[in-house]
Amino acid sequence: MTKTVMPPAVIRLLRDSAGARSAAYFTSMVGVLLACFRLPRDPDNPFEEHVHPQAFPGVVAITDLFTRLRPEDRAAWIRQPTRADLADLARGTVLGAGASAAVLGVGIAKGWMSAPAWGWERGLSPELVLASTGLTAAQTAVLVFNEEMIFRGYGFDTLREAVGLPVAVAISTALFARYHGPGSRRFLGLSAAGLLLTFLRLGTGNLWLAAGFHYGWNIAQVSLFGPADRAPSLRPLHLHGPEAWVGRPGEPDPGLLQIIATVLMAAAGGLWLRSRRRWDRG
Repeated sequence: MTKTVMPPAVIRLLRDSAGARSAAYFTSMVGVLLACFRLPRDPDNPFEEHVHPQAFPGVVAITDLFTRLRPEDRAAWIRQPTRADLADLARGTVLGAGASAAVLGVGIAKGWMSAPAWGWERGLSPELVLASTGLTAAQTAVLVFNEEMIFRGYGFDTLREAVGLPVAVAISTALFARYHGPGSRRFLGLSAAGLLLTFLRLGTGNLWLAAGFHYGWNIAQVSLFGPADRAPSLRPLHLHGPEAWVGRPGEPDPGLLQIIATVLMAAAGGLWLRSRRRWDRG
């Protein structure tokens, strides 16, 4: 007679309780990110990204372990991207980069910012500038994977199962904003950004469009129009103020210009999601 081996009690709890599974996953992610934030960093090295590349293996490994708890989670985790997924990723990247560039364009038109020269016109070789933009693009891809998987991927899905959609949206959006640091402007701006990305994720049923938008937005502010005092970008951005309006593009400190634009985009994203749901019901 074959003896049935029962899984450990903690495994059974995580498998059967969405609340326990969600709490354990987010606690694990907090531990990974905090550990990487505490790693030593060379402040004089503009190429060093000291959080997300180091956190990436932990995010992947922990998410992989959690998805093994239930077949449906495992199937979603290992599903191969389709052509439609890749099209959403490309579409999101173009939209995100275009939206970010448009916000910067308003600042440039107001005289608050300028991008007077190409990166290689600052005494740097074109090879160095291109290598720098490639490196920051790769680091941004890792950052987007980590943040999307935690706040709008597996973490969001298990949170939604535990507390329902409206509460899950509120909690994940607040966590996403607070994770970027303290400050009321930062919380408002990043909450609007998180809400927009959540609407994109809900509207498509997957992460590809949201991840593409997130990537395109960030890449415009680090690889295309990066801060002049950071790693070389294609068209370094110079800030002329006022600081309250321009903030620090490329950093989590949004100015009023970016906050207003992000709130408007989140509102548009909400209307788009509503229209898609009406269309699906019709």
